[in-house]
Amino acid sequence: MAEKRDYYEVLGVSKTATEQEIKKAYRTLAKQYHPDVNKAQDAEEKFKEINEAASILLDAEKREKYDRFGHAGVDGQAGSGFSGFEDFFGGGSSFFGDMFGDMFGTNQQQRRGPARGEDIVIELTLNFKELMFGANREVTLNLLTKCQLCNGIGAPNASDIHTCQRCGGKGTILSHQQMGPFQFQSQATCPECRGMGKRIDNKCRDCNGHGKTKRKRSIDIPVPRGMRPGQQMILQGYGHACETEGPNGNIYVNIKVASSKTFSILGSSDVLMRYNISYLDAILGNQITIDTYEGQIKVKVPKGINSGEKIKVPNRGLYKDTKHEKRGDLVIQVNIAVPTSISKKEKELFEKIEQETDFKTRNILE
Repeated sequence: MAEKRDYYEVLGVSKTATEQEIKKAYRTLAKQYHPDVNKAQDAEEKFKEINEAASILLDAEKREKYDRFGHAGVDGQAGSGFSGFEDFFGGGSSFFGDMFGDMFGTNQQQRRGPARGEDIVIELTLNFKELMFGANREVTLNLLTKCQLCNGIGAPNASDIHTCQRCGGKGTILSHQQMGPFQFQSQATCPECRGMGKRIDNKCRDCNGHGKTKRKRSIDIPVPRGMRPGQQMILQGYGHACETEGPNGNIYVNIKVASSKTFSILGSSDVLMRYNISYLDAILGNQITIDTYEGQIKVKVPKGINSGEKIKVPNRGLYKDTKHEKRGDLVIQVNIAVPTSISKKEKELFEKIEQETDFKTRNILE
């Protein structure tokens, strides 16, 4: 039989190590060598050795005997007299959850069940006018809601509902896991009542005892002015009903804007508007009337403006945000429209202008 290693050596701590230092060392090594994680051939033996060392060194009386007499003083006592993981770790459920929760596919949130109903994420595409000034939009969603037939209790009558005998109405049960000398205790959702804490003898025919059914529901979404594509609105409590007694989930609305041939966002709050103007207005520098979502506005065209150049109209863009009156600018990018056909008289006039003008185009070859 192989000689036992020194327990302090097994855990990699000194003989003067504190209880907290031993706990920390045990935590690290137990994670490293647990057979469900470490598939090496000697992992199970090392894990047992680590547990044995911890069971002695984390018990003050046994540690004192071990320090005085070595293995001879504690032979047969490793793990004995141990009534639960809490003996060593002071109510070690949190330690156990942190250390082994992922290993067994459970965590605190799963054990407690959902705190509220499921959330829904939807996309809402606005046109440019709706984006600029806000809008009320209606969407239809298939939502888990309180059963209308049984009013959400899951049974025709309250007398059909009884406390779950297995969990005593708590919705959770305690389960135990033996690991070497340690017995771990964890909490899990009661499989009998699915965490509801109650048993239904005569289930509602519409919801089959769940208290919830799916049905189509129209939701009004008030989109405020000042929203931007990529931003998200939250409608609290409008999502799916909770499977238990918790509040409804939320609806998350992701804002998008429909593509437009006329408008686009420039920077953070300016609006770029593509607009055709007459070649005469460009030459003469006339004042023109432009149709916008706010009605007609008058704009002075700079004389000699070229296609692609811009005219800025202050305070006619998007609202800076949803709370203030400040706005960006409307930036009009002009395109000079030239007629494809002209009358005989117009041709004569243009020919006369051509003879009298000294205007020459400039082209640079680089």
